Amino acid sequence: MKKNCLLLLLPAVLLLLLCGCSGKIGNVEELLEAPKLSQSQSHVVEELNRYIGGSAKLKYPRKGDFLSPFVFKDLNGDGVEEAVVFYGDDNSEAKTKNVRIALLGQTGNKWSVLWDEEGLGTEVESVNFSSMYGEGAPTLIVGYTSTNLSDKFMGVYTYLKEQNTIQKVDERSYSEYALADFTGTGIDDLIVLSPATQPGPMQASLLSVQSGQLQPIATLSLDSLLQSCFGIYTSQSGGRYSLVVDGYTSGGTLASEELYFDGKAQRLLTHSTRLGVSIPNLSTRAVTNLRSRDIDEDGAMEIPVVLGNVSAFSTEQRMLWLSYYDFASIDTFENNFEKEAVLPGQRIQSVLPVLPQSSSVGGGGNSGSATTGSSAAHGGSSSPAQPTPAPTPTATPVEEKPTNEKAFGLADLSYGYYMQLPISWKNRVTVERMGTRNWYLTDTASGETLLVVQILGPDETLSGGVRLGTAEEYTQVAAVGRYRVFVRIREGTGIDTADILGKVTVLS
Repeated sequence: MKKNCLLLLLPAVLLLLLCGCSGKIGNVEELLEAPKLSQSQSHVVEELNRYIGGSAKLKYPRKGDFLSPFVFKDLNGDGVEEAVVFYGDDNSEAKTKNVRIALLGQTGNKWSVLWDEEGLGTEVESVNFSSMYGEGAPTLIVGYTSTNLSDKFMGVYTYLKEQNTIQKVDERSYSEYALADFTGTGIDDLIVLSPATQPGPMQASLLSVQSGQLQPIATLSLDSLLQSCFGIYTSQSGGRYSLVVDGYTSGGTLASEELYFDGKAQRLLTHSTRLGVSIPNLSTRAVTNLRSRDIDEDGAMEIPVVLGNVSAFSTEQRMLWLSYYDFASIDTFENNFEKEAVLPGQRIQSVLPVLPQSSSVGGGGNSGSATTGSSAAHGGSSSPAQPTPAPTPTATPVEEKPTNEKAFGLADLSYGYYMQLPISWKNRVTVERMGTRNWYLTDTASGETLLVVQILGPDETLSGGVRLGTAEEYTQVAAVGRYRVFVRIREGTGIDTADILGKVTVLS
């Protein structure tokens, strides 16, 4: 009875929370109980309140590694932690009402304010620590934003050990920034993307500390296809750092680019320039949950490349053939994917270019994927004395055109997961659907079922049958929202089942 009463009350509680958006009842933050402070945090707040002569309103960073308004860190190396605190002072006479940042030191249980300064925005976007100025000189990088989250400003602060205080050494507007050793000198550098309000293409500026000063050493304009920043990710491949940028196009789709610092030329370059292909064009995709990610957890960020729609679900635009590339680790971009045959006997060419091959393996170029009728016509006209032999039903190339992606598989956009498949299955499997959600893969040559996927709601159970198999043969590989994804792999496929069952990624 008590459980039922609680269930009946739950919608009312949710309604109260939602009503808070109108301002009549209060917002969600006011309805939720504030986190309880630790003893150290309480002592810091008490001293801060005494210092400002009022009540400090703690400011929480919106994203990043530090999500607390308190950062406790031993800045001077004496074994005792200092506290960096972000707060708002409602009693302040300042008109901007910007965030304030304070440094407090402790002696025993007593804290005291060592430094206090107004920040560059009304909210804290992110907080990072670095050693850009060398050992013994901790650097604090703070991203600030306005209440509407449209304008962003970055402040760079260094700790001065002799004075036991903090000094701001740089400030600038930005849309996103990344911190890593891009120049290979052993200390961190900054790459800062220009603000969204700046006209023209996005610009990336590389800042590095040289002769004790933080200064820009290289600037690069990104491809005009990328209109604004969706997200950035540091990537490490072959011992070198690069930066992957996911950006919105003018049509609202996503595209990506990857930047790196060329030490010999002392320039920021793109891997598009190095490879001679347009990564933004190759990586354009219509949905924002297909972001770049470290798909194989090796430290390198891979960029998604859509190979084509899955014909079985083409009317819903639900499933895509999708590969992930680490463009920093390859010398040439190559792909051998051919879209599924939609009409019997007709191959539809990939949307991606296939680089010409220097060797004769697989016929070179695109000759191996021409339609049957076209091949026969040209063969007959070129050499009447030697008729073209009839194609053998089992004829397949001894070697396929090369491919160098990190991962190949299927992205289910409706249910939010990516299933990695063996690269050897590319161009050899076909997706068939079962009802609304479920689907299975068949070997195109033999027609045999290779694997079956069932997607279940909260109260649903696995179906059985000749193709489906028994419930015991299935493994749950993902849970996305209210749905669970189960997979059954047929025995005798010649692959390690862990290559599929352990490589299902939930898209975000």
